[in-house]
Amino acid sequence: MSDLEYILDFVVNLGGKMLGTGANLERVNDTMNRVCLSYNLNSISIFSLSKTIIISAKSSNNFPGTRQIAVPRAVTHLEKLKCLNQLSRDVCENTPPPQTLSAMLEESENVKEYPLSIVILGYMIALTSMCGIYGGSFGDMLSANLITIILFYVTRLLGRPYLNRIISNTLCMWIAGSLAVFFVFAGIGKHYSIIIITNSMMILPGIPLVNAVRNIFCGNEMNGILEILKVMLETMAIVAGLCTSIYMFGGLVQW
Repeated sequence: MSDLEYILDFVVNLGGKMLGTGANLERVNDTMNRVCLSYNLNSISIFSLSKTIIISAKSSNNFPGTRQIAVPRAVTHLEKLKCLNQLSRDVCENTPPPQTLSAMLEESENVKEYPLSIVILGYMIALTSMCGIYGGSFGDMLSANLITIILFYVTRLLGRPYLNRIISNTLCMWIAGSLAVFFVFAGIGKHYSIIIITNSMMILPGIPLVNAVRNIFCGNEMNGILEILKVMLETMAIVAGLCTSIYMFGGLVQW
């Protein structure tokens, strides 16, 4: 393989991994462009969507090259994204030999993975705090935490077959709404609405919404509008799941 091929392989895979961990599209495009410029490539052309990246460029002797990949399903992982960002900065600053770029990319993905107990504890602390801010009682906090633990394992289970987010959001919110009804009916929780609002924060697509809005303001209107439509559908799925649970079990509690 030529140096150009090594560089383009690295750049397109770096961009794909950044998108797959929750990076904004404009940030990814800028990173890929900077890496290419650091190796003195010219005639750089980047076409990227949330599911596809195509890049073409020419070497210093005007030899052309093109690469295209399909981006994996996005799963937000800020620790991996941090390492990928640092790798891109190191490459732009030091321009290591192109043959070593692939190994550096693989090494950057070896990030610390926290135990499940720590991850669940983080969720519980965050949602307990939000429930308290909304005025929830101790029973509401306990109910929200129990539902959070259940939803955590449900989302991990649903993530394995890569179900569509619309389907998984509907199912998760139906489970959360149904459990909240039963907790209030059993006298553990007091305020159904506070429990539901707290648990919905775990499912709402916050980072994708921010990325979509940024795409629009940065001039990438087509991808931004598509992402906003996707976020709206995922949010509507949350509402649909909640309404279904209320329709099925809402008679058990007084509103």
